[in-house]
Amino acid sequence: MGTSGTRLRVGLVGAGLVGQAAHAYFLWDDRERFELVALADPSAGVRAAVGDRYGIPERHAALGDLLGLGLDAIVVAVPDALHADVACQGLEAGLHVLCEKPLALSLEECDRIAAARNASGRVLQVGTMKRYDPAYLRLLELLPESAADVRYLSVEVRDPDQRPFVSHLPMTAATDLAPELGQELRTRMAARIREASGGDPPAGGARAFEAYLSSLVHDVSLLQGVLERLGEPWCERADDGAWWDEGRAVSLSAALPGGGRAHLMHHNLPGVNDYSERVTLHCTDRVLELTFPSPYLRHQPTRLVEHRNDGDIGLRSTIHHISYEEAFRQELRAFADACVGTGPIVTPVEAGRADVALLIDAYRLAVARA
Repeated sequence: MGTSGTRLRVGLVGAGLVGQAAHAYFLWDDRERFELVALADPSAGVRAAVGDRYGIPERHAALGDLLGLGLDAIVVAVPDALHADVACQGLEAGLHVLCEKPLALSLEECDRIAAARNASGRVLQVGTMKRYDPAYLRLLELLPESAADVRYLSVEVRDPDQRPFVSHLPMTAATDLAPELGQELRTRMAARIREASGGDPPAGGARAFEAYLSSLVHDVSLLQGVLERLGEPWCERADDGAWWDEGRAVSLSAALPGGGRAHLMHHNLPGVNDYSERVTLHCTDRVLELTFPSPYLRHQPTRLVEHRNDGDIGLRSTIHHISYEEAFRQELRAFADACVGTGPIVTPVEAGRADVALLIDAYRLAVARA
C-alpha cells in the first residue's frame, strides 16, 4: 500500500449521484487525510468532467484498472447491484473499502463480502453516513440507560428525489454508457428482487424493494445505532411490512427490547419539492426529535429537540445545535481513522448485514400482504 503518514491514497469507484454530489467533493476537500488519486467510472464523459473538476490524475473505466496504482483504499459508489462484486474485488486486492449503502441486495452477497473482509484483514465500512451526523451522535448521548425506557421509535420520511437539492451542484450525467451495461444492471436487480419475492414480484414490488433497500436503509441503520448504544442486539426481524402508492411508500414495524415498538416509513413524493426526515423517540421521561435536511444540502444542520418535564406541569424543550459539520465528511474521516488504526469501524460488515436482513424481512412480509 502507498500510505504516507496518515494520508490515504484513495480511488473513487462510481461517480453517479452520491459519487459526485458528496464523495468526490469531500475526498478532494479533505487533503490532510486523503489524496484523491484515481477515479473509475464506465462513462468517459463523467470521468473527464469529474476528473478535471477535482484534478484526479488517474481516470479509468473500472476498478481493475486502478489496482496497480498503489492505492490504500477505495470508496465504492457504484449502483447497488454491483456493491458485492466491487467491494470483494477491492478487499481481495488488499484495499480498505468504504461501501455505500446498502451493503448488498441479499444476505448471500453480504456474507461474501464478510468472507473477503475476513480473508484480507482490511477495513470494510458501510456508508450509512447519518450514523455520523453530529446531532444523531448527541441523541445517542441523551438516550436513557435502559432499553425498557424507550417506548416507541418512529421514522417518517417524505422524499421528492434528489433533483431539487443537487441542481445547484456541478453534476455531469452519464449519457454515453453502452446499452449492455444498463441491461446487466436490470438483470442483476431483477434477480435479487425475484429472490426476495420468492418469484415474480407483485405489482409495485420492484419499486418497493428499491425503496426498502436503498432508501429506508438509512433509518434502519439509525435504529440499529440506538439499539447498539443501549447495549441491545441489532434487530433483524420485522413483524410487519407494507407498501402502497405503487411501491413509492414503504413501511416496517418491529418489536423493541423492553416492550417498545418501532415503526419506520419512507414515501417518495416527487410532486412536492420538500424533503423531511423526522426520527422521534418516545421515552418514559423524555422525547427526542431529530429532523434531517436533504443529505445533499451542505451546512444545513440536523435539528435535535429534547422535551422533558419541568416541575409538576411545566415542560422544558431544548434545541441542541451541535455543529455545521457534514455527515458525509465525518463518515469519511471515521473511515480514514479506522484504516490507520486510530478509530473504530462504526458501521462494519456485520451492521450492514443486519440492516439488509431487517429490510428484506419487512419486504417479504409486505409481499405476503400485497
